[in-house]
Amino acid sequence: MDRRFRLSVVVSQSVIFMLLIMFGYITGIASAEETGKAGDAGASALKPRVEGYVEGWYRTDNSDLSNQTTESKKVDNEFRVRRARIDVKGDLTDKAGYRVTGNFDGPSPASGAAGVKLWDGYLTYKINPLANITVGQFKYPFTLEGLEGTPDRVPVLRAESINDIAAKLGTKGGSFRDIGVRLDGGIKDLKGLTYGIAFINGAGINSGDNNGKKDLAGRVTASPLKGLRLGFSGYAGRGEGALSTIPVKETAYGLDGEYVSIYGLRVRGEYVTARWKNWDVATGNASAGKTQKPAGWYLQATYKPRSLQVMEFMARYEDYEKDSDTGDSHLKTTTLGMTYYLKGKSRITANYLIRDAGASSIVTAQETDATGSRIGNLVVVQAITVF
Repeated sequence: MDRRFRLSVVVSQSVIFMLLIMFGYITGIASAEETGKAGDAGASALKPRVEGYVEGWYRTDNSDLSNQTTESKKVDNEFRVRRARIDVKGDLTDKAGYRVTGNFDGPSPASGAAGVKLWDGYLTYKINPLANITVGQFKYPFTLEGLEGTPDRVPVLRAESINDIAAKLGTKGGSFRDIGVRLDGGIKDLKGLTYGIAFINGAGINSGDNNGKKDLAGRVTASPLKGLRLGFSGYAGRGEGALSTIPVKETAYGLDGEYVSIYGLRVRGEYVTARWKNWDVATGNASAGKTQKPAGWYLQATYKPRSLQVMEFMARYEDYEKDSDTGDSHLKTTTLGMTYYLKGKSRITANYLIRDAGASSIVTAQETDATGSRIGNLVVVQAITVF
């Protein structure tokens, strides 16, 4: 019965997603026909655009997995279809547009099952350059790396601090996404100032609100010098369920900066910290009187030689502390990488992650089931095709 139920859910989600694509396509054609008198160029601009990517991996985990008791968690090397996305975008009018993104990821190490989910699904109305309104499920404006999609990120993995804090806001979190309304815009002539502010459920991706209270996320960026961009992010919300008697309050802040040189060098850094009040980091549940205070930073440099544009080299150092009140809860990672670009953003990347983990059992890392000092180095080879 469970297998049939899961199958029916996957099928129904797939059907809904295809219907959304068809709706977007039909709507785009209708809009194009209405504006066809303005010329072929105007009509084609209103047709939906289909984009996406497929990302495959080979990974080797050198962690100590001897204490793992399930078969999947003891696997230290494997091939994976890490991600697969289909992204449909279009314009209903010259001011209104939409986006629908489907997630068709391969099996995850945690569940062992493939995922079919709605990733992005929203409508946008452009009032003017200073104010765009977005309603639906989208990425909330928080951190630099958190807002980047996989095709735009040079390292294969996000920094541990970004992945473990920014992606999990709302206590449950969900791939940097939530459901609500967002207002954003910018003033190019004012030092490239941009802003984004979102009122969201705070319960994670594809989830209804669990407490009736809304979370607030915001981000401001500016470019005081050519090639330099600075950013500040903030988040505040409540994480407990409606029936809980323990109020879980969460706040998070982030600072980031990036400098892009005309000589192919790009340097960036981020610092992010959070505070979950009445939250037990060890159990991942509400607990009166306990507080989790994680914080981390990274510094990253990439170099793409002007004489060899198909190659890019990367080095990153990061230090993430899972909880400042817990001893030996640091995870320090040095990542070395090299990328070969096939065409556009399609590429092959190899990353070697050198990890130094504290002994506390609360310390975790991406792409391994080991914890604490059992966490070892990781090799990941990524092949991504962007269409």
